[in-house]
Amino acid sequence: MLHRVAAFLAALIALAPLTATASDDDCIQLAYARPHQPQVITSEARELFNDVNATRRQRGLPALAEDASLAQFALRVAQQMAERHYFGHTDPNGVTFQDRLRAAGFANRYAAENMAYDQDEKSAHEAFLHSPGHYGNIVDAHSRKLGVAVVAAGDGEIFYVEEFAD
Repeated sequence: MLHRVAAFLAALIALAPLTATASDDDCIQLAYARPHQPQVITSEARELFNDVNATRRQRGLPALAEDASLAQFALRVAQQMAERHYFGHTDPNGVTFQDRLRAAGFANRYAAENMAYDQDEKSAHEAFLHSPGHYGNIVDAHSRKLGVAVVAAGDGEIFYVEEFAD
C-alpha cells in the first residue's frame, strides 16, 4: 500500500524544471507511523544514483556526474522534510525549489528536482520511472550533474531527493 501512495505522491508532485508555483497542494503534511530520528542512508543514495545512470544508459544518454554541491543541497532538502514532517517542492512556509536554488547560490540554466517518500530505493526509483515528470527529469539531455540524498524519518518512511543541473 505504501508503494502505491508513494507513486501517487511522486506523480502528484512532479515538477517541470523551474516552473513550479507555490500553492497549498505543493506541501503535504505527514504523520509518521513508526518514527525515529532522521537518519541519512548513504547506501540507498548510491543505489539511486546508479539507477538513474543505468536508466540514462538504456536511453543512449551519457551518465550524470556526481556533484557534491547538489548532493549537499539534496541532503538539506531531505533532512528538512524529515524533521518538519512534510513532503513537497515547496515547504510549509512557502519556500519553493527556485527560492532554495537562489539562496544556495546556484545559477544554472537548467535545474530540476525529483523527490519521493517511499519504503525503499527500488520502490522510489520505480515510482520516478512511472511518473512522466520525474522520468523526464531523469532522461533530460540538459542534465550533466546529479546530487542524491536519502533520509529515513521512520521504519519504511524514507525521503528520496534527486537534484539535476547542467
